[in-house]
Amino acid sequence: MSGFGFDQAEGLRRLLGRDHMRVIAVASGKPHVGQTNVVINLAQALVTQGKSVLILDEGIGNDSCAARLGLIPRCELAQVLKEQFTLAQALLHYSAALHVLPAREGLRRIGQLGSAAQERLRQSLAALPQQPDVLLIDLAADRRQITLAAAAAADEVLIMVGPERQAITQSYALIKQLAQALDRNRFYLIAAKTKDDHRAATLGNNMLDVAARYLNTQLESLISVPWDELVKRANKLNKPVVEAFPDAAASHAYRALGQVIAAWPMMRENSGYLDEFLQRLIMSCRTVELTVRV
Repeated sequence: MSGFGFDQAEGLRRLLGRDHMRVIAVASGKPHVGQTNVVINLAQALVTQGKSVLILDEGIGNDSCAARLGLIPRCELAQVLKEQFTLAQALLHYSAALHVLPAREGLRRIGQLGSAAQERLRQSLAALPQQPDVLLIDLAADRRQITLAAAAAADEVLIMVGPERQAITQSYALIKQLAQALDRNRFYLIAAKTKDDHRAATLGNNMLDVAARYLNTQLESLISVPWDELVKRANKLNKPVVEAFPDAAASHAYRALGQVIAAWPMMRENSGYLDEFLQRLIMSCRTVELTVRV
């Protein structure tokens, strides 16, 4: 498949005027808590529900969504912004409904574009024949500072937390940073790699209580994802566990998570599609610090 394919459902959606796209940023306080696995499996779970999904991938190497899906990038968004490649050349296609755009550096550089370059990118995004129902942003956890503008432009922010004490502490620090920098007072929490449902529930409740008490921030604990050896086997197959092993415990959790998210009400009356998200991202770049020291 050479690009986003136009289909009858897309034509009907535009005919009926349902031009809405949900934007979800996924972040964690430290690497290796299962964030990338959550992104690709949530994406696949949404696809099984009839959604089209685009992943903006800030990962690198084997920790990227592209690598986990067996996709080999030709370039990334930064090179598109420099007009070295087209957007169509940068897009990676896992399936007809699941696509990945490598954006390790490009996502941070959008705010630096001049007006002409911004307009070219906007037109490229708007010209895609099929627009995603869901945009998932896999924010890099291996940098000193998260890509704040992308988090600010998202409709919702999901925070990953692992079971280790350090992961819990760093997730709390991330929530504090985002709450203060973005003036956002609601986040969603996903406990990953949990081996004990009771411990996962206790962890979630404790973080909810601390956030409400000390940060004046509302946390909502979502479905926890259990530790599952089949996730590793699926990674070796370059497939989401939801697809490779649909009866796995993790697969059931991801499908349930997808159903919860798909049922969320839209936060904006007209959330638009990719070109409108670009405008929100550019505006966010003007109000938050985008430049980081790696």
